[in-house]
Amino acid sequence: MMTCVTQGAGCTALVVAVVARKLELTKAEKHVHNFMMDTQLTKRVKNAAANVLRETWLIYKHTKLVRKIDHARVRKHQRKFLQAIHQLRRVKMEQRKLTDQANMLVDLAKTQNVIYDIVSELNERNEEFEKRLAGLEGRLEVLANEVKALPARLSQSLLLELGRNGEESRGASLKSPNVIRLPFCGTDEAVDRGRGVSRSTSPVRHRRSAATDMQSYKSM
Repeated sequence: MMTCVTQGAGCTALVVAVVARKLELTKAEKHVHNFMMDTQLTKRVKNAAANVLRETWLIYKHTKLVRKIDHARVRKHQRKFLQAIHQLRRVKMEQRKLTDQANMLVDLAKTQNVIYDIVSELNERNEEFEKRLAGLEGRLEVLANEVKALPARLSQSLLLELGRNGEESRGASLKSPNVIRLPFCGTDEAVDRGRGVSRSTSPVRHRRSAATDMQSYKSM
């Protein structure tokens, strides 16, 4: 039983929703409907204002322009005067409501346009941000690769610098003619021989040179 009641209520709600959807006016139809209603309400306002003026004139006529006042007729026109005033107020209220609905419709359209512009601007900014982020990621990858390759480049540059220094030292040693390098002589001997000074390394040679000096002195 409860299942049948639930199904019936659901079907009824579905039918009402479909009918309301079909009866709902489009945006253009709403504008046309508002325009027609505004025209009708304007006519009703004019008629109500004319009724108010007519009853006012009749009340004045039956109270001021006659010799004998007919109170029944005066009360009748007073009732009609009050009815015309209430009708005028009611029509003006309806016209005000219609104006509010039209303004709400226009405001809704403006709000929709503003929201669309904001969303499109946000999408453009998001795309630009993604492009900048992609460029930044590429630069970071290049920088990481450069940092990884830095030790190898430093070692290569150091090796090249050492090779250049060795070549320069070899070239300088080959260009100097006064220095004669001997494989089994010390540094002082190499310098002396380069200068043309002979130095004996054994005591026998020292003695012979001293004896020859003495003989040459005696002969003198």
